[in-house]
Amino acid sequence: MELWRRNLIVLWIGTVFAGISFSLVSPFLPMLLHQVGVDQNLNVWSGWAFAATFYTSAALAPVWGSLADKYGRKPQLVRAGVGIGVTYILMAFATSPMQVVFLRLLLGVFNGFIPTAIAMVACNTPEEQLGTSLGTIQTGGAFGTVVGPMVGGYLSLYFGVQQTLLIAGVSLFVATLICTFGTTEINNGDRSLKSDIVGDVKLAVRNPLLLQMFLLLMVFNLSFMIIQPVLPIFIKSLVGDRDPSVITGIIFSVAGMATVLAAPRWGRLGQAKGYIKVLRTGLLGAAVLSFMLAFARNIYILGGLRFGFGLFIAAVMPSTNAVIAKAVHHNFRSRALSLSNSFGQLGAAIGPVMGGYIGQIFGIPIVFVVMGICLAIVVLWTQGKQWDISPAAEVRNATTTGSP
Repeated sequence: MELWRRNLIVLWIGTVFAGISFSLVSPFLPMLLHQVGVDQNLNVWSGWAFAATFYTSAALAPVWGSLADKYGRKPQLVRAGVGIGVTYILMAFATSPMQVVFLRLLLGVFNGFIPTAIAMVACNTPEEQLGTSLGTIQTGGAFGTVVGPMVGGYLSLYFGVQQTLLIAGVSLFVATLICTFGTTEINNGDRSLKSDIVGDVKLAVRNPLLLQMFLLLMVFNLSFMIIQPVLPIFIKSLVGDRDPSVITGIIFSVAGMATVLAAPRWGRLGQAKGYIKVLRTGLLGAAVLSFMLAFARNIYILGGLRFGFGLFIAAVMPSTNAVIAKAVHHNFRSRALSLSNSFGQLGAAIGPVMGGYIGQIFGIPIVFVVMGICLAIVVLWTQGKQWDISPAAEVRNATTTGSP
């Protein structure tokens, strides 16, 4: 078997375990906060707990990306996997909401397992296979988000959120072992590169295509994450007096299930028809379904709309990652993808806080409306733009000569 293909399979398995661990707990953060003493303003506390991880992650993603380009991606997989696993285990012993928020901040320090796996695929895959491979690796984490919430729902119901956190930590250790011993890097870093985070940022944002992709991802993640802290509370309002754990897990899972089914197909369509066209289609469909979600009045309609939403958002990440990867030399890909991750994390940090306050003041259905408006703005912004998806000369020259 070709080395790049073996790496893709192993990294896919690793991202499945990582996706499971991430999604075992995230849908149930409001329940954890309630158990550690939050009785009032749960929407707001949930928003800050969700967002905390993304603040530190956004700040440190360029650092990890620069180190990955210099020393290889595999050490970053180990750093992220072990660090996140230990933090989940510590979170199981949290006894106050402030401890939960602090540990969520710490989680962001170690964040980056799946983005690093994506960068490893982007840097070690033949150009003609890049779109399909990035679509495939995207389904690994998505498949984990299908399994994770459902498993987490049953685990939370029968064992409690704290025990589920311990299992999430162990899942991260398993993912780290699989990826560490099962992969071989072809492009394992360039020791001659100088680490210059500020220089990397300046170089990237001088490329108009990269800057626009970064801003697009920031607004997209803001839109996607704005509903995350209040969705479990919305589900609880629909199920009434029943225990919401299992149903919450299923509702969170259906979007990931749709992404697993659709992402490789969007990747192949992007290679054939153009990534920008696929990106616009995905954003438009997600915007329309966001408005429709505001009018969901039972679990079945909510689940069906979440599934449709997942089908369309599956087009966004493979397309943007492929555009960014093709726009730079492979020696700059980890840094470019980490910077895109940093912008995305910044959007993901703003979104939950916005969603928490909007849900608290205006009601949760309005959060869906705001999500749709944000996505519609991105769709309108992309209309009429013609992007040249080829490495800018400045980026090519800088990366091939070893400067930042």
